[in-house]
Amino acid sequence: MAYRVVVKCGGGAFFVPNEAAENLKLCTAGQLRVLLFALSRGFSETTPEIVAEELSIIPEDAKDLLDYWVGRGILECDGVSVSAPVQKAVSPAPEVSEPKRDIPKPPETKLTMKEVQKLKEEDAGIAHVLSEAERLLGKTFTTSDTEAIVWLISYAGVAPEVLITVIAYCSGIGKNNLRYIQKTALEWLDSGIDTIEAAEERMRALEEARSWEGEVKRVLEIYGRNLVAKEKEFCESWRIYGISPELIHFAYEKCIEKTAKLSFPYINKILLNWHRKGFKTVAEAAAENKPKAESEKPSFDLDELERRMMLEDSVI
Repeated sequence: MAYRVVVKCGGGAFFVPNEAAENLKLCTAGQLRVLLFALSRGFSETTPEIVAEELSIIPEDAKDLLDYWVGRGILECDGVSVSAPVQKAVSPAPEVSEPKRDIPKPPETKLTMKEVQKLKEEDAGIAHVLSEAERLLGKTFTTSDTEAIVWLISYAGVAPEVLITVIAYCSGIGKNNLRYIQKTALEWLDSGIDTIEAAEERMRALEEARSWEGEVKRVLEIYGRNLVAKEKEFCESWRIYGISPELIHFAYEKCIEKTAKLSFPYINKILLNWHRKGFKTVAEAAAENKPKAESEKPSFDLDELERRMMLEDSVI
């Protein structure tokens, strides 16, 4: 059985370089998705932020996937940002560890094994961080890895105990590459986190938010992707209001029944309405929606809610 491409009159198309096709055996599904998106934009520049919003991934991962194709000569990156992004900007999510300043590059000079050994002998703090980092990340550092750690301590001024906490946090969320660790460490430093107490407090806050988001994804039946920034904002507001996962799931069911799709703004309107009425449980919300006398009003009018949603930009 043979398959062929369906070519439709008037349908859009874009070219795929031969070099890209030759890499299909080696690339991952994520790398292929990013390549197809970049190619579909023709000669328009793209950025990790645009890719992240379109494909519902985080900018850090988007950059790594784009860099894969840069390394193979399929894409090029000259540091010029897109002057007019196609998507409107969104507020940063609480969990994203993007730095507030440009990340300075480590020194060009590469350390020799002899110099690495000397640094370990002369500075007990560096030796301890390197030992803990290798343990936490489960690998033996190369000289390049060692240089990145030494630079963060000796050049950027990250406290050794804070850096260990950063590495532990990054390892815990599956981000083991040194570039991500470097960005996170500098973001924490820019935020004034320079003591072990402050670092542990930041890690607790991030882990709490991550755990809550995971619970929300479960009750909303979201699998195989991260939440985008706006969705994270909704999640955080529900956590602050003390809305239970069970109530969120009940609102989700109402949303699907009426719209046949997942809509965070729609669910948010239902939840805020229930919150204003003081509903804490599914039983309270369900009781309010039971048929009543004509003189009584339900907790919310789904038809009116849907009409309003259609007038708003509710698609995330």
